[in-house]
Amino acid sequence: MFNVLLDATNWLESQIKFKPKTDLVRMRAAYKLLDVDLNGIKKIHVAGTNGKGSVCSYMSYILIEAGYKVGTYTSPYLVRFNERIRVQMKEINDQDLLDQINFIYQFNNQFHQSYGETLSFFELLTLMSMRHFYQSKVDVMIIEVGLGGLLDATNILNYDLSLITSIGFDHMKQLGNTLESIASNKLGILKKGNHLITTVDETLHPYFDKYLENNDVTYHFLTKKDIHLLSENPIRYTYDQKIYTIPLVGSYQILNSLLSIEGIRYLYPSISYDIIDRGIQKTTWYGRLEMIDTNIYIDGAHNIHAMDALVETAKTTFRDKDIWILFSALGDKDILGMIKRIKTFAKRVVFTSFPDPRFVDLSPYIGDDIYLDDPHQAILELKRQMTDHVILIITGSLHFIGYIKKTYDEHLVNTFLSKKQD
Repeated sequence: MFNVLLDATNWLESQIKFKPKTDLVRMRAAYKLLDVDLNGIKKIHVAGTNGKGSVCSYMSYILIEAGYKVGTYTSPYLVRFNERIRVQMKEINDQDLLDQINFIYQFNNQFHQSYGETLSFFELLTLMSMRHFYQSKVDVMIIEVGLGGLLDATNILNYDLSLITSIGFDHMKQLGNTLESIASNKLGILKKGNHLITTVDETLHPYFDKYLENNDVTYHFLTKKDIHLLSENPIRYTYDQKIYTIPLVGSYQILNSLLSIEGIRYLYPSISYDIIDRGIQKTTWYGRLEMIDTNIYIDGAHNIHAMDALVETAKTTFRDKDIWILFSALGDKDILGMIKRIKTFAKRVVFTSFPDPRFVDLSPYIGDDIYLDDPHQAILELKRQMTDHVILIITGSLHFIGYIKKTYDEHLVNTFLSKKQD
């Protein structure tokens, strides 16, 4: 049992992240032992390589606007652990989080005694979220897949709606090194009688058709051909003779928002256009081309697929600007591939580090570019040299941009500036 939240979260995060498994028997046994009844709650499952968090956010804000009580479960977090579990898009408060971790600590010991195994970090966290949503008496749960789909801990439930955003190369060690193997894993979220809506690239449509033709599911493809783009910054488009203005920046938000709109229209056909439009207008989401200072953005382009989306956005949204990049990433990513993408549009690239045990030396990738060890010093130097014609994008890892966002919020950069002026 824990009295201090930091001790509690440290224990939870010290548990093995993902246990090897070939089925969900252990997780289903744990869910049965949890003894919560979620049958009266609508459930939406969101899978995909990128865009899951944005889709969860759009749908949550729309449903809140429609008067529903919404539980939202996403990962990872950028600044605070509490971000993972939300009700009405408000992070779980510290006391409730402490209570849930204390419960799951005892539950894990009880499960070990009865089943002979302990649970992984993500299994424990998923069970915590389900229990919190049950206790909060939500009307609908929006659940983001943690990894893949087929064997993900979230896949023990039967969902009223399944969404797949995009499919690209990430977590290949776990999911395979072809788009088809990754797609197959994500399609594993589907169960008999489910309905799938997806915005996967059209090149994968034949694979989806073949995979789904013998399954008792219905499905619907969405592409950019379904909309008529009116403007890029802000994003405005018409869909089904209605105009939508998207508050989040980035061309990839076109499909994310479209998927959310069509998901709402399928599951809640009585929700009006006006409510959907107001919900979209209120949507916020951390770390997706989020402006943290004048002409300075953070973007969680943490894999090749996300970096390709950032390239597309930079060339359209910021087509009249010079793009500078401050880059840092973890060692388990395709760093060389990401840098190659960056070099196709960035006028300047500066490399830096940040405190994370998975960070590796970036010197093999730097070449003629600049490396500044302290990211705050790097931002300071770049800010001094920026003109109104320059956009600085800080990217490379969700953990990196989370660190930057947190230190900005805590005014560490301003403190550094003050010290330099003294």
